[in-house]
Amino acid sequence: MVSHPTTVLAGIAANNATLFHRIRFLAPDAAVIVDFADGTSIFIVRDIEMDRARKGVRADRICCAADFEPEGGLSGDRDTALAQATAECLRRAGEHSVTVDRTLPYLYAHFILQAGIGIEYSENLGFEERRIKHPGEIEHLRHAQKVTGEAMTYACGLISKATPDRHGELHHDGTVLSSERVRAMITAFLIDRNFSNAHDSIVVTVPHVADCHHFGAGPLKVNLPVIVDIFPMDNATRYHGDMTRTVVCGEPSGELRRMHTTVCEAKAAGCAALKPGTTGEAVHQATTAVIEEHGYSLVRGDARNEGETPSMRHGTGHGIGLEVHEPILLDHGGGGILAGEVFTVEPGLYSATLGGVRVEDMVLVTPTGHEVLSPVGEGLDWVG
Repeated sequence: MVSHPTTVLAGIAANNATLFHRIRFLAPDAAVIVDFADGTSIFIVRDIEMDRARKGVRADRICCAADFEPEGGLSGDRDTALAQATAECLRRAGEHSVTVDRTLPYLYAHFILQAGIGIEYSENLGFEERRIKHPGEIEHLRHAQKVTGEAMTYACGLISKATPDRHGELHHDGTVLSSERVRAMITAFLIDRNFSNAHDSIVVTVPHVADCHHFGAGPLKVNLPVIVDIFPMDNATRYHGDMTRTVVCGEPSGELRRMHTTVCEAKAAGCAALKPGTTGEAVHQATTAVIEEHGYSLVRGDARNEGETPSMRHGTGHGIGLEVHEPILLDHGGGGILAGEVFTVEPGLYSATLGGVRVEDMVLVTPTGHEVLSPVGEGLDWVG
């Protein structure tokens, strides 16, 4: 029989995906779940949330801080009192050591250690449980990506159908179409569908495109590529979508078309390599091999090329779920791939002068291979 340590997860669930994954409960204040080595559990939450928690949280006992008042009493500060109660709960249970994840606030560590209880850190606590998505989670992700694709079709349609003025700046409904304006329109589109866009979207073109995560600024222009990257959260489930496309209003250059063809082929190679038993590093190698076969380079860190020669400047992708970026990475050092994981596959080529191309989809690892979730068109002219 495998022995599991007593674990503690604490914080505000809306800001802590591992805690939310365990309790499936949202409240504006901090909460704590203690999972004991014997298989029992205690959930400690603010007293006014206890009735609601009893209806949804998977725990043997639902308690509040007052249930574990230590000798000397609880602090008048709510957060401090909860940390004190957590330590007292562990002390009464006779615990000598607990295992915690990377998110445990120091306030809790302080009182747990003060109670004479040791703390062990586990880099995998919570993440291992979140990697393999159960069928319900896969449907949540499928829906999130479907709505993300609808937002992408809307945004790329705006750009591709815009009207350029005599200076080459794009207009929509008589007003300049800027990166900022398109991002605001994407956010409004998502809000109408009960999605949050807290991290905003990326709508970027020359010259900012050389910085892969620049959000974009200023007017969009004819004949230049615009990278649109949308990664919202479904408010109903808290699962994310993530999709990138590249669109041109006007006529793409021959070199841009070659870049786009290369990126699409690299994405297809990465998806084909994504299956159980391989590694994130192997998927990245399959992707970048296509990039190099077409004569482009791979550049990372301070050596990034800011000139005309296009290069790929990041890994192939990452896990996704309750957070946009989750382990494992499809990159150097990426570990073993498991059936039921969901990843992004997102190769790109970037040049500060020529522009950039990135194409990204979310991909489910199936027992025999992969499935692209809610695919939409990839063309530069954006047929959809």
